[in-house]
Order: sequence, then structure tokens, then C-alpha cells
Amino acid sequence: MNNSLNGEARLGFSAPEDRVVSLNVPLAIQDGQNSSHHSFDIEYDSEQPDKLTIRLLELDEHRFIRTAQQSASFPVDLLADLVSRRKATPEEVAEWKSIADED
Repeated sequence: MNNSLNGEARLGFSAPEDRVVSLNVPLAIQDGQNSSHHSFDIEYDSEQPDKLTIRLLELDEHRFIRTAQQSASFPVDLLADLVSRRKATPEEVAEWKSIADED
């Protein structure tokens, strides 16, 4: 099952516990537009809790997955390390503040 976050990214759920197992994000193309034919899927597998898999997906005209073009698995620790080192830029901070002000 997929659940749209904002019409762009979608969460994927897995039964029977209805847990989030993936995040699907459209591929950005020219002029900030989203591709209607490709997206990235970031998937968590509870049977391999120390790994994440990123897939480049090809979509059909109804935005359903046609095929996985490429995939790469990597240790969750690596992502956690990269995220902990990343600092927001002044532009990102300004954007977050402006979004919060709109709410």
C-alpha cells in the first residue's frame, strides 16, 4: 500500500503490522519538475535491519512500478554517520522557517 505525503513522495507500508518499509521519491529533472517515468525507492527490510536499499524505478503511465533499473544496498550505519555530519545551509534554514511560518 502506498500513502501520498504531499503528492510527491509516498510511503510504502507492509502488512500485517502496517509498518512503513519504504519511501518513494520522484526523480527530479529539468527546471525542478518531477519525472513521470522514474523514481527512487528507499527500502528497509526488517530481515536485514542493518541495511537500506535504494532502487531506481521505471514507472508506467499510471505511475505503477514497471521495473527496477538499478539498486544498491548499504549499511544503515553509513547513512547515520553521513546524516550526523551534515549541517543545514543558511538557505535550507530560511526555507524551513518560511514553511513553518506558513503553517
